[in-house]
Amino acid sequence: MTNQSNELYSKVWNSSFIRIVCYALLCQFTMGITNTVLPLYVINGLGMSAAQSGLLGTFFTIGSVCCRFLAGYITDRFGRRKTLIIGALIVGISLFALGFSTTMVMLLIFKVIQGIGNALNSTAANAVAAEVLPKEKVGQGLGYYSLHQMICNALAPSLCLILMAVGAASTQSQNYLLPMIVGGFMGIFAAGIAMTLNYEKKQTALGLNIKKETKALHLNDFIEKRAFVPALMMLFTAFASGAGTYMIVFATQYEFKTVGIYYIITAVVSVIIRFTLGPKFDSLKPVTVSVAAIILNIISYLLMGITLSEWAFILSAFLLGAFNAMLTPTFNAMAMKMVPESRSGAAASTYWLGFDFGMAIGMIVFGAIIDISGYSGAFLTAAGFMFVFGIFVLFMLRKAVPLKDMVNPEE
Repeated sequence: MTNQSNELYSKVWNSSFIRIVCYALLCQFTMGITNTVLPLYVINGLGMSAAQSGLLGTFFTIGSVCCRFLAGYITDRFGRRKTLIIGALIVGISLFALGFSTTMVMLLIFKVIQGIGNALNSTAANAVAAEVLPKEKVGQGLGYYSLHQMICNALAPSLCLILMAVGAASTQSQNYLLPMIVGGFMGIFAAGIAMTLNYEKKQTALGLNIKKETKALHLNDFIEKRAFVPALMMLFTAFASGAGTYMIVFATQYEFKTVGIYYIITAVVSVIIRFTLGPKFDSLKPVTVSVAAIILNIISYLLMGITLSEWAFILSAFLLGAFNAMLTPTFNAMAMKMVPESRSGAAASTYWLGFDFGMAIGMIVFGAIIDISGYSGAFLTAAGFMFVFGIFVLFMLRKAVPLKDMVNPEE
């Protein structure tokens, strides 16, 4: 992303930005639906174990990571609009197929396909969101954009339970089928929204669009080295978040009565902080925002590890909401501000590769720690890791200027 496309827009909530946020919301809902419905279907419908249901996430990650290397190149080479449409259609069709799958093998195959679609739509959507924002408000806008993840995490499980109850009067299979059909139509509708995005045509009309000459492929076409540092920091962040993915399982096993509102609290806090901090976000130094967020995360994990109590569980929801509201958009904006527009797809791909790898490794490592030393050991380990990571961030970002002062490089 450079100043080129940003010249077309003077405000954050412009037409193109609103549409790409709606697109991202729909695509993220398809993720939330499958993450809620399919494990239940595998365990209750197919009679398999919880460990076997975990393969769904593994195969999704395989598809997503493998395609992520290509997603940036495809987005930059063939255009954002086409990639958005293809990615949403793949996800929508894969959800229809998952809904009618009757064997574990079929589910795993279509989870890989869903992962491919997710890599395409999330990479392209991230690039578009950055490109249609005013250059001095990229951090603020990406903070708003990333709220779609929190909102879907909070609402998708409840939506699924409602849809599954609709089919309860009929056959057992329809309990699981209806949410998948609704999710499939969400993907199709997202593709329809992508078809309306025409900002690339406006760029061409104003002479702002830079086309790359056809040349032999190189590793740099798939990975953007200028976005490597934000991607690395996102990898470490996602790795520590691997402990947080077991928070609901922990609360359920301890029979906490507040399990159902955990992600709702997280989403509400994220929305409040991002809209409160938003206008000032690009004027703050990345090191200030990042270190403050990491301290909150350390406190959250320490309290959980020491007390294993319900009050700490609820407090961690508030702290997690603040952490996500501050840290993720900072690293995301840095990745997109460090590259020219023709490389924003590769930058988004590199950034999200960091997230994919970090989350995949983190879930495995902290799952093993839980098996060995329990939840207390996992949460305290995460707190220690984030402390070390905070020192690393303090060193790496100590000289970084505020986001509004970062200048996109030219080709």
